[in-house]
Amino acid sequence: MPKTITLLTSGTRGDVLPYIALGEGLLDAGYQVRIAAPLGFVDLVQQSNLTFAPFEGNPSDLLVEQGDSTPMTLGTNPIRSIRATQKFIRQARPLYRRMLHTAAEACRGSDILIHGLPTLWGAHIAEGLGIPAVRAVLQPLMPTREFPSALLPFRSSFLGIGNWFTHWAVTQATWLSWRREINHTRHADFGLGAAHWLDPSLRADSNQPLTLNGFSEQIVSRPKDWNDKQVITGYWRKNELTGKQVDKLDLQQFIDSSPNPIALGFGSPGTRGYLPMLEEALRRANAQAVLTIPAKWHGEIKSKNIFPIEYAPHDWVYRRVKVAVHHGGAGTTSASLHAGIPTVILPLAIDQFFWGERIHKIGVGPRPIPQRKLNSENLAQAITQALTDESMRARAKTVSAELNQENGIQAAVSVMRSKFSDFRIQNWIPQ
Repeated sequence: MPKTITLLTSGTRGDVLPYIALGEGLLDAGYQVRIAAPLGFVDLVQQSNLTFAPFEGNPSDLLVEQGDSTPMTLGTNPIRSIRATQKFIRQARPLYRRMLHTAAEACRGSDILIHGLPTLWGAHIAEGLGIPAVRAVLQPLMPTREFPSALLPFRSSFLGIGNWFTHWAVTQATWLSWRREINHTRHADFGLGAAHWLDPSLRADSNQPLTLNGFSEQIVSRPKDWNDKQVITGYWRKNELTGKQVDKLDLQQFIDSSPNPIALGFGSPGTRGYLPMLEEALRRANAQAVLTIPAKWHGEIKSKNIFPIEYAPHDWVYRRVKVAVHHGGAGTTSASLHAGIPTVILPLAIDQFFWGERIHKIGVGPRPIPQRKLNSENLAQAITQALTDESMRARAKTVSAELNQENGIQAAVSVMRSKFSDFRIQNWIPQ
């Protein structure tokens, strides 16, 4: 009987879509596959062929942009930023307990559990169920001396052991923030003892978890101090246009009639507070933007240079515009890289600063502009550079061609088959 693999995910749409893509690859390989995710993603998961195992709670819903009071980032006032993060943790604690309990129930009956950054606590559920756990992440999380933690809200090299320590410190701080809730679940749901005060993932090399890194070595070179438990597979991508028609006639007409169409979005928190600045930046850059913004704010847009949409698939939009301007989430960055257009990153939090740095270093975008430093002048300059720099545009096309030759899903499936040889499917036919 085929083994059941459960992919445990949470966070935002950009966190969940790569898991759906990976899950469908495993399903095609002959495994039974479930995706355990918050209830809010029911419509997204039901568009796939995967079995949905919902659970309650999603702390990412509490991460609402509040200027200098935005949690999990570094604003112009560090004290306000720290207080906002502390408030977020206090609000999320009761949600965490319910989330962990219902997620544990959703994962029962699994033979292997795959979990990512928003669900690193999945390793404890796997331990309770007595099954193997595999980490599958969209950003490099394993410590290295080559660059600092990808989760820092800024980019500065601390050289060698200093870089390694930033990974350790961020991982440990995250673990200590939720250790009480995780240990409650270990005891209440599985009868396990408390985990060590050090994060269990901070282990000696021989005991590190198998980690599938869902990005390309074209974008992040493999650190020389990683061991063979760290596998870089390439991106896990799902074409959202498959099986459905995108009816965006007015949007297509706006793009076709625009001299310099770009796509602009700030991620899940929203964009409302930036509207006057955006309108001025677009005027300065002579650019016209397809702006992703909640429908309730469309009426506040006065500029003819902005076409507001609540949502359209990145694969559809990015292949029709000249430049992508976005917050730098892992999934969104992957989409603009694959589209072969320059990317302007406006990072706010988490790994967005890391991807902004990578975009600039590989030559496919200007230097990133943190949202705390954003104004109409520097945004207009970045957009103009992305529109007019021919070497940048050529480099973006080259990187896209290289990325589109990779198959991260197939590579990840092959790793799963080789590492768990007793779980192989006898009638597997290589793609």
